[in-house]
Amino acid sequence: MTKWIVLAVAVIAMLVASGCGYQEGIRQPDRQSYIWFSGETKDAVAIIDDNEPFKVEQTSYVDSETGERVSKKGRTLYQVKPGKHDIVVKKDGQVVVHRSLMIGAGATKEVRVP
Repeated sequence: MTKWIVLAVAVIAMLVASGCGYQEGIRQPDRQSYIWFSGETKDAVAIIDDNEPFKVEQTSYVDSETGERVSKKGRTLYQVKPGKHDIVVKKDGQVVVHRSLMIGAGATKEVRVP
């Protein structure tokens, strides 16, 4: 009988120890969205949501959290938070694109530059 009591106490102690806050503090990062520019991007300058203008690059994207440029083969991706964004693209000082985009979490939207 004593063995059963000791075994029951040990099982209860393990259950209590394994369940105490193990899941606390786990945080999933927000899903980011991306904008990419296609078409005639040479000498194009873009402004997203009235932020600082930037030259549209061909092989990198800007991480919105760190502000660092990250190299990527293929298209250029600009990381933004999900939601509505106002996009302005200028060439030689003239506005060639002015669009508002609604971008869902994890989505990528294309902005074609004429």
